[in-house]
Amino acid sequence: MKKNEITIFRIEIESDFSDLEVIVREIQEVLKEIGSSSPTHREKAALGSFLHSFYNGIENILKRLAEEIDNNVPIGEQWHRALLRRMELEVAKVRPLVLRSETVEALEPYLGFRHFFRHSYTFEIDWQKLEALARNIDIVFQAFRSDVESFFGRFVMRS
Repeated sequence: MKKNEITIFRIEIESDFSDLEVIVREIQEVLKEIGSSSPTHREKAALGSFLHSFYNGIENILKRLAEEIDNNVPIGEQWHRALLRRMELEVAKVRPLVLRSETVEALEPYLGFRHFFRHSYTFEIDWQKLEALARNIDIVFQAFRSDVESFFGRFVMRS
């Protein structure tokens, strides 16, 4: 990848980060509205939808990195997990690692929730699990963003 292509790619990823920030703020607002009361099915559905969108945004960034830099996106039934796991690996002569192992571990429950949300009724959502994911969203997002930004710094130095 040429330096100008990397610069354009970084700008596009920054736009994705802005979209993810909106989702994080919306999640925080819904949590604030719920407060200490029990959430309604509608509130759980809203949070579930935002968490689903959050992980989709994360995965879209990772998929674009795999497409643009690795020139290879995992395939098969487990491609979502394989993509996430691949990002904690350095690919010799191609790229440094993208995500620290701690970040991958923090993202795995969001991947699992995304799968659950796509295949379940919203009234089946366990509030304790949903609440834990929602309350940690900003920490997880900041770790992800920091890792991706660090990756680009290392990748540019390598190129």
